[in-house]
Amino acid sequence: MSTQTEHADTRTDGKRHQTWFFDVDGTTYEHDRPKITGAQIMELAGIDPADGLVQCFEDGSQQTVRPEDVVHLVPRPRFRKRPRFKRG
Repeated sequence: MSTQTEHADTRTDGKRHQTWFFDVDGTTYEHDRPKITGAQIMELAGIDPADGLVQCFEDGSQQTVRPEDVVHLVPRPRFRKRPRFKRG
């Protein structure tokens, strides 16, 4: 699957605009740079930083993403809101 897509020329300087994609809880988001911070991902996805974010890898492993972490958008990463566990 391609992680980077060149859009049609929409800029007046004649250069192509590149967009990188990532998924959060099944919703696809776009970003105009190949790197993004955890805080930016949470803001775009409407996730409270107190709730947290995890990155899900192809091998099934997961890693917590802090607001200050920088994430590379190649290959296309997947994230989800960190689950809350309640004792009960």
